[in-house]
Amino acid sequence: MVPEPGSIRERPGALLAWVTVATLFLAQVISNIDRGMLALVIDPVRQDLAISEIQIALLQGFAFSVFYVTIGLPLGAVADRVNRRKLLIAGIVVWSIAAIGGGFAQGFGAMFTSRIFIGVGEAVLGPCAVTMISDLFPPEKRGRPMALYVFGSMIAFGLGSLVTGSILEAAPRGVFAGLPIIGDFAPWRLAFILTGLSGAAILVALVLLREPERRGASGETFVEAMSFRDGLAAMRARWAVFVPFYGALALLAVGGSVATGWGAVFLTRTFGLAIGEAGQRLGAAQIAWAIPGAVLAGFVIDRVSRRYGLAGRVRLAGVLTLLAIPSALAVFISDSEVAIVLLGSIMAILAMYGTCMLSVVAEIAPLSLRGFAVALYAFVMTMIGASLGPLAVAGLTEHVFADPARVGWSMAVVGSLALLASAALAFLAGGAIVREGKDHRP
Repeated sequence: MVPEPGSIRERPGALLAWVTVATLFLAQVISNIDRGMLALVIDPVRQDLAISEIQIALLQGFAFSVFYVTIGLPLGAVADRVNRRKLLIAGIVVWSIAAIGGGFAQGFGAMFTSRIFIGVGEAVLGPCAVTMISDLFPPEKRGRPMALYVFGSMIAFGLGSLVTGSILEAAPRGVFAGLPIIGDFAPWRLAFILTGLSGAAILVALVLLREPERRGASGETFVEAMSFRDGLAAMRARWAVFVPFYGALALLAVGGSVATGWGAVFLTRTFGLAIGEAGQRLGAAQIAWAIPGAVLAGFVIDRVSRRYGLAGRVRLAGVLTLLAIPSALAVFISDSEVAIVLLGSIMAILAMYGTCMLSVVAEIAPLSLRGFAVALYAFVMTMIGASLGPLAVAGLTEHVFADPARVGWSMAVVGSLALLASAALAFLAGGAIVREGKDHRP
């Protein structure tokens, strides 16, 4: 019998729910490897395509982020109303083809186009994944599945560094010489093409899964949702929460991009490491930090939620942001091993921060705008954070310090200021939640 709108139905079994989460985790890994690979091959790409530091910064940030403005937010709204599994399949096809296209780019324009369409495809992942997890698990049990999903983006930086570094080292030895068409391509081009092809594995898994039923906060299905316009009005009415909340996200991304976007380059320019070695060593450190961060996140977030509510989780994000500041200060370290450890430490913070703030978005946003709210989360962290962060570091290095070897000082200035401001905004958002009297606790 078909249930009435708003009725309670059993959630899918634990095994099916966790298989879905595992698939979303793998999609997160592959998407972030495709997205972040450029940071590991900056100098080879610059030389091969004859482009400047500023153009590299545009490729790292703005080119990827621009379609979060025109496509990402509408796709988030679409995810609230269509089959998310099918939408995600379409997104993976787009970003995989775009990543492969980057390996064939012959100039700045072609690479810029590749980065744009990687952004188009990946814009659907967050809204689909976060809302699917929210529908598969009750609020008090979302910490661990959300932590696993977020862990995908954390471990991807390390895996991407390891995989790319290995390709960059293996290609000159002729390991890929037997591949048709691309066998004699430059190592960085092979890295783009091979990782782009890996998206096929996720497509197979998604075809075998089902779309979860949409649920309200109490687990009810077939909820009569408010219109998109009414949902926006509800968010505007709570501007004192949403403005500092999204501002904190944007500035956290600016500060975090210092270590993730420029860390490998800093190691090559400051300590003279080969790009392949820098990528592998930094990747290992990132993975080593991401694992404990993800393990702690699932338990800590649920515990804080039960004891301190929504405001407690937002304030925890502020504390985590302050703990991220040392990752931007590798310039003060004279030993490469210690610098690598410091640069990698951002992964533990980001694993906990992402789990914390995504779980908050799933609860504070109106039900009919959950996908849109997640897309807005991704938008501010990429369009503002991932664009402004790399540009600010590049601008300081090129026009203020006027020396590529002093990139570490640019990283320290941009990272520390952005993270301090982000923490302040997180505490403001937490206070606003308390003042409006909607800080409901389990």
